[in-house]
Amino acid sequence: MENLEAFRQALENSHNKNNARQTINAVAINLTRAKSELSHATTSLAELMDIADEQNCKSCLVFLAELRATAIAAYNTINSAEKELQNKGGCQSRAT
Repeated sequence: MENLEAFRQALENSHNKNNARQTINAVAINLTRAKSELSHATTSLAELMDIADEQNCKSCLVFLAELRATAIAAYNTINSAEKELQNKGGCQSRAT
């Protein structure tokens, strides 16, 4: 009976570890996608900033610069989270 209980606990622990790995990998994939979206957004904002500058719209330029700074900060935060996941060994397979 003791062996059966130990086997049950081992199976349960293995299942929990697999669930945790799957969750961590799903989070890592979502972080990668978010970084990509933010990268595209910052590029688009930079292009809009060029247009606002050409049109001499200073208030637009300030607003867009603030948005871009926020997007860059979010990108950096996500990048740090992604690196932390990798350092913990949770992100063994990456999808883009």
